[in-house]
Amino acid sequence: MLGTRRLDPQRHEQQQCAMSYAYPTFTEITNNPNSTLSAKYKLYLYREGYLDGPDQLYGVPALFIPGQAGSHKQIRSLASTTTHLYHDEKLGRNIDYFTVDLNEELSALSGQTLLDQAEYMNQAVARILSLYEHHPSRPTSVIIIGHSMGGLVARTMFMLPSYVHNSITNMITLATPHLAAPLLLDATICKTYKKLTQFWTDNKFDNLTLISIAGGSLDSIVHSDGVNTASFIPATHGFTTYTTSIPGVWTGADHMAILWCNQFIRILAKTLLETVHVASVEERMQIYKRNLLDGRDDSVISHQITDVNVDELEIKTWENASSPLLFDKQQKTMTLIKSPASVKLQLLTNIDRNDDNCWSIVQCYDVNSCKYTMPQVTVLPSAFADSLIDSTTFRLLDIDTANSSCIGIIQHCQMPADTFMQMYQDTPTVHENSVWSIIQSGVSFTVDSHRTTHVFPLIRNSLFAFDVKVASLIGHGLYKPMMKQMINNVEIKYYRHLEANQSDRTTFHQEMDKAHQGLSFQFFTDRQVMNIEIKLDWYGTLGRCVLRYGAILANFFWVSSLIILMTQANTYALNGKREFVAYPVALVQCIKGPFLQLIALLMAAVVIISCLPCDSSMLSLFVTKYMLLGSNDWLFGGLLILAFALSVGLNAIIWLLISLLTLILSTPMRFMHSSNVSPPATFTKFFVHLSIVAGLLSFLPSAVVFTLYFSVWLFMTCTARNAARSDLPLFQNTYKYRQSWLIFLVSLLPYYIPHLIIYIKNLLIGWTYQLPESPLVLAQDIPVLMTLVFLITVGRNPDVASSK
Repeated sequence: MLGTRRLDPQRHEQQQCAMSYAYPTFTEITNNPNSTLSAKYKLYLYREGYLDGPDQLYGVPALFIPGQAGSHKQIRSLASTTTHLYHDEKLGRNIDYFTVDLNEELSALSGQTLLDQAEYMNQAVARILSLYEHHPSRPTSVIIIGHSMGGLVARTMFMLPSYVHNSITNMITLATPHLAAPLLLDATICKTYKKLTQFWTDNKFDNLTLISIAGGSLDSIVHSDGVNTASFIPATHGFTTYTTSIPGVWTGADHMAILWCNQFIRILAKTLLETVHVASVEERMQIYKRNLLDGRDDSVISHQITDVNVDELEIKTWENASSPLLFDKQQKTMTLIKSPASVKLQLLTNIDRNDDNCWSIVQCYDVNSCKYTMPQVTVLPSAFADSLIDSTTFRLLDIDTANSSCIGIIQHCQMPADTFMQMYQDTPTVHENSVWSIIQSGVSFTVDSHRTTHVFPLIRNSLFAFDVKVASLIGHGLYKPMMKQMINNVEIKYYRHLEANQSDRTTFHQEMDKAHQGLSFQFFTDRQVMNIEIKLDWYGTLGRCVLRYGAILANFFWVSSLIILMTQANTYALNGKREFVAYPVALVQCIKGPFLQLIALLMAAVVIISCLPCDSSMLSLFVTKYMLLGSNDWLFGGLLILAFALSVGLNAIIWLLISLLTLILSTPMRFMHSSNVSPPATFTKFFVHLSIVAGLLSFLPSAVVFTLYFSVWLFMTCTARNAARSDLPLFQNTYKYRQSWLIFLVSLLPYYIPHLIIYIKNLLIGWTYQLPESPLVLAQDIPVLMTLVFLITVGRNPDVASSK
């Protein structure tokens, strides 16, 4: 039976990027900005091998800002491609690419690092502009290209007093988390995001264009849901697009590939060169939209014959709309299509641009009254090619049939034998299926030449992944079917080479409100009839939940470990201080008690919030913004409850790991002489240690101090474990008590370890300058450090701690 079992494979999205190559030379700008940060960061000018002179400046400066742990050398693909396009095609003026060495800092983990980088970038912009003082066409602004957190650094530059007005008018961000950092575990990062949101919402940047580009689902570091700029940039000054939607690219790109994917880099370089001579925001936006957004390009049709003499043509009618029109004959013909004005007419063709003089389209009132018309053209990926790399394209022609009774397709000369034109003449089919109904039973529908577009207006939540399966495929055609997935007419993704019993995971990243049409699929087929089944992709949905809301587990782990610790303390007090219950026992007690109560409270909140009207009232706006996950969708409430349940399981896993760690560390300590009796606990030691902590905080980050005292408590827990080998209740209780506190302290490590790593990295590069801790950070860290000091000096065992 196993041998005859049929598997329905799901195709995974493939990255089809060609590699970019460069001949890089980096010239350091030795006269760095005169500031403290100049000793930490360096500014470079990129030159492309033999094409650029080391001292030659073209007059159009651009500054690349690397992201989290990024290198200044990551600009080489874009800079090299731009230079070659300029020299090969003489496109406008070349761009001088400057780049900054930020020592591969972890800007996503530290808000202070992000602010330092932004401050230096403003100084670097001023320094770059000063290099053009004697240039014949002296620039007044710098193009900014930011990758990942580098895009956020660029936005932060505008908030600082050192920013020079209008020194930045053109900004491109690549895979930048504009809405939220991948890990919001730092108070300063969180505060910076809030300030950025408020600042960019309140201020108008009349001369600025900001284009945010994401790599789509293949980016597992920065989820593409968070790159949207619509909340703070109006559509007249910027937009968000995806590499899967950009004409000529049509492939996803992971977090690093977006910097070297040749198809994308060539289009971006060409776009930047086209905007060099453009001063107005409106003209720049037209170029960006044409090249990066919708794929509509009427200029791809040229050299057509516009004067049509119908008497010289053989006239025939396109009778079978499901069959393609072939251009395999030599005689001049005109094929008529009868099309009602209420039906949308589209023609898909693979005619090469070089053969545009061999065909044209006319609008006819009758056979003898026809007039040439130019269709609206959208470029599509080829359904023939095995790979998107260096493949030819298809073109989708939208025909306006409002003022004509029929459309004529004219062949003026012979074209290649495989040239075709396929007609699609239908209205969208609307499916009123919600996510819940798809979870329960899925949805299926039939696709043929008359039912090619299917819309799901109730599917708006980008958190879910769906499995779209071709259950059956009947018929053969010139090419394998192709599916176009579309959100808001902006986020577009193509799935080529559809086959029977094969499925694709479909995801999208733009959130939609009720004003949008939802998720839509358009199928391009040639006489094939397909039965499509859509189900929820549980594995893909879980992955998207973890990628977007994984940091919630850290918060819930902290909460649940604290509840377990308080339950142990309460039980110890109730049983007369006879036994401090073990961590697994307390975990089971909490599952039966406090955890169930908390889940019930969350469920009640979900029900109340989902019943609130979706209006602009103060209560509705407050709930949507601040409660649960920022949405009144009950599915988000379910996700919150699931995250809490996972954090409970995480407690059990951490307990096992801590038990194993203390076992390993305590084994060699058995051979060391140590007393099992704790020294007397006095508040004198407590205040002495508080004085030591205060002194350490004057020149060390709080994360370092926390780690030092955490290590001491870990050592004390290992000592207690060795003592607990005896059957004395005092030693048993002390070990269980210290282990529970150790697990709680472990739940705080995600908030301190990133700062410790940054501090060590700074020491390795010789950067010892330490800014004082901000009041916000101190307000959060001082209670934690005081608790640690209390545990080490006074609260060494449950009896002493409870008495104190």
